[in-house]
Amino acid sequence: MLLHILSSSLHQEKPSLPFELPESFLASHQVVAVLTGGTESQFVNLVNDGVIDLHKPVYLMVSGHSNSLAASLEILSYVRQHKGVGKVMMSADDTEIPELREFSTVSVQPSEALLKSDQPLRLGVIGFPSDWLISSGVDYAQVLKRMNCELVDIPIEEVSSLGVVDPGMKGAEAIYARLKELVKKYDLQGVTLRCFDLLTTVKNTGCIALSKLNDEGIPAACEGDIPALLTMMICKRVTGELCFQVNPARIKADGEMLFAHCTLPLGMTEKHEYTTHFESGIGVAIHGDLPTGDYTLVKLSGDLQRLMAVDVELERCQFEANLCRTQVWIKANPQVARYFLTSPIANHHILIRGHHAAEMRK
Repeated sequence: MLLHILSSSLHQEKPSLPFELPESFLASHQVVAVLTGGTESQFVNLVNDGVIDLHKPVYLMVSGHSNSLAASLEILSYVRQHKGVGKVMMSADDTEIPELREFSTVSVQPSEALLKSDQPLRLGVIGFPSDWLISSGVDYAQVLKRMNCELVDIPIEEVSSLGVVDPGMKGAEAIYARLKELVKKYDLQGVTLRCFDLLTTVKNTGCIALSKLNDEGIPAACEGDIPALLTMMICKRVTGELCFQVNPARIKADGEMLFAHCTLPLGMTEKHEYTTHFESGIGVAIHGDLPTGDYTLVKLSGDLQRLMAVDVELERCQFEANLCRTQVWIKANPQVARYFLTSPIANHHILIRGHHAAEMRK
C-alpha cells in the first residue's frame, strides 16, 4: 500500500512529511499522511474511489503544526462512524492500534428537550458547514426535537455581498456589523459561519465578528460547525461561561495537550493582540493569553448521542507562527489523550472557564 499524502492549498506553506516509515510497513498498511487542515474531504474521496478500505485499519501520520492533528481527528471520527478502526501516528514507532475507548463521554437520552424555552431557539447556519467537517453532520429535525433548537439556513451571500472590504480591522468590523444585522433580521440566538468562504470573496475573516458575538452572549461558531454551536448553547445554558472553539494541535501520552484557534472571545483573555488569520495570512485574527487554572473541555456529537465533558487545567499559553493564533497548553488525565487518539467526537471542542464536567454530564 502506497503512502497517501493530503495537503490543502489553503495553507501558505507546504509542510514536509513529519517522519519516515519503513517500506515494509508502507507495503502492508493503509497509511495517510495528513500534512495540513482542510484535507478531510480528500480522505473521503480516497474512500469513495476505493483507494482506502475502511474494513482495514487506517494509519494517520500527523505533525504538530498546520492543523494536521485537527484534520486527522475529524478523519478518525469519520472512520469510527463507518465502523472502521484507525490510529493517529505521532511518530514512526507509534504503530499499535489501541483499544477503543469512550472515556469521558456519556449517552445523551433526554426525556425532554435539553434547552428549555417558551419558543425554540433559532440558530443561524450561515453558509453550509465547511467541506472538511466530514463527521459533523446533524439532523435538523432531531436538533429541534431533542434540543429545542431550530436551525435556520442563511445563504453565505448575505455576508459575501459586502464585496471586498478593507483587509484590516475596518473590514473585520464590517463583517461583524453584517452578522449583527442577520442576527436581528432572522431573530437568532446563536450562529455558525462558513467563514473560509470570506477569504476569497470579502478578503477578510470572521474571527473578530465571531469573537465579539460570543462576548455579547450570542454563541458563535466558525467553519459552519453545527455540533460546535450546539455544544456552545449547552455550555452557555448550564454554566453561563464564554466559549472558545478550539482545534487539538498536539497530544502527549501523559495528557498534556495543545489547543489552538483564531476566534477567542476577548472576555476570556488576560491580554491580547491582533494578527492575521493563520491559514491564509490575511485579515484579522486574535492572539490572546488566557488565565491559567481550571477549565472544562466539552463536545456534543453531531448525532446528539454522546457528550464529552472533562475537567482540565490550563498550564500556559504560547505563540508559534505555524498554528492558529491563540494557543493554550492544558493538562488532563492520560485517558483523555487516549480519547482523542482513539474515539474523538470530531475535531472542534469547546473550552470554558471553571470545572463544570459533573454539571455538564448531568
